Amino acid sequence: MDEPLPALQQRSRDTTEHLLESAQELLKEGGADAATLRAIAERAGVSLGIVYRRFPDKDAILRAVYTRFFERFGATNTRSLSSDRFQRASLAEVAHALVTGIAEGYRRHARLVRALLLYARSHPSSEFRERAAAHNARTLTALQGIFDRHRAEITHPRPEVAVPFAISSAASLLQARIVFNDTAPEPELPFAELIEEATRLVVSYLMPCDD
Repeated sequence: MDEPLPALQQRSRDTTEHLLESAQELLKEGGADAATLRAIAERAGVSLGIVYRRFPDKDAILRAVYTRFFERFGATNTRSLSSDRFQRASLAEVAHALVTGIAEGYRRHARLVRALLLYARSHPSSEFRERAAAHNARTLTALQGIFDRHRAEITHPRPEVAVPFAISSAASLLQARIVFNDTAPEPELPFAELIEEATRLVVSYLMPCDD
């Protein structure tokens, strides 16, 4: 169960949101082990009973935090790229904006993203892992729609495959470098250079030059 228990009154909805924020803060500070229901209740300033009224167990609240965070993260990037200022942008400019948005989001929330990803990867429920993967697929679909406006610029022979592959590759690279601080075997790059190289990865894959 990923969603909080029904809360009909605004006060109850506000309490649920406060609990999710508290759980998120604890995840950021100490990972999943730190986000116990008792610790969440104490951080939120409520009784343990109130937590149980909305979430049956720790797993339910962490799953809700995971879903909430990545839905907001994906929506922010999609909304930014859908804004009027990108209506006349080139494919390279859109790719740069996408990479920058992902990279800055990862840098701003690195500890939280790391905790959430480690939690999801080690989760025993295949259903939850499948739902997380489905959410990622929906985000890719939304972003692919934005890149489809630039189909005339894409010279890869299979754009429908290339776009999600390029986005996933860039996101995985940024995740490894920023969230998990894994630079081996490549040299570490300053943040701005990392963005430029990841952008080049996307653009060169979508617009390969003929030899």
